[in-house]
Amino acid sequence: MSKAALPDDAAGTRTPEPQGRDAAVRLARKWFINSQRIEMRALADELGVSRMTINRWVGSRDQLIGTITWALAENALDRARDMSTGSGVEVVAGTLEGFIATVLDAPFQRAFLRQEGEIALRILTTRSSDVQRNFIAYVAELLRDELPESAERMPIEDLAYLLVRIAESFCYVDMICGGEPDARKVGVAVRVLLT
Repeated sequence: MSKAALPDDAAGTRTPEPQGRDAAVRLARKWFINSQRIEMRALADELGVSRMTINRWVGSRDQLIGTITWALAENALDRARDMSTGSGVEVVAGTLEGFIATVLDAPFQRAFLRQEGEIALRILTTRSSDVQRNFIAYVAELLRDELPESAERMPIEDLAYLLVRIAESFCYVDMICGGEPDARKVGVAVRVLLT
């Protein structure tokens, strides 16, 4: 995309915010998938706008990375759910295990964790961004669909939070306490917890 395609406010014409936001997110996503570090100044320069405009469009760098990682995660969760067999506990366990396997196999995700470990964990596993909140909401909906009776034992949002933390623990165990990440352990732990 040429710099002239998205003129800045100071240039006299103004790019509509949704259009500019979409262009910024698309470009940042391309960089992320290519394991290229997302820099807000470089993004602004590439799109021919000011850094202030980029921040207005997409928020902070952490928010932008959170937007990108959640979009990728949601697609991976949907694919993992579609590939899960059986019903109930098996679908929940299969979805989370398949999702974590996808995360662990993604070269761009490994690069992000290797290059920016603390920032990555903050964006992916804390309330600093919407990633974890969206992940919990996704798992809560999965539980409502597959195991509605689980609400009798524990509030579904609490159970979803617990399952997400289990998945994150086995995914990022190498960074947390030095273990070996293993998606299969996610499936085992979810089955043990839910049966």
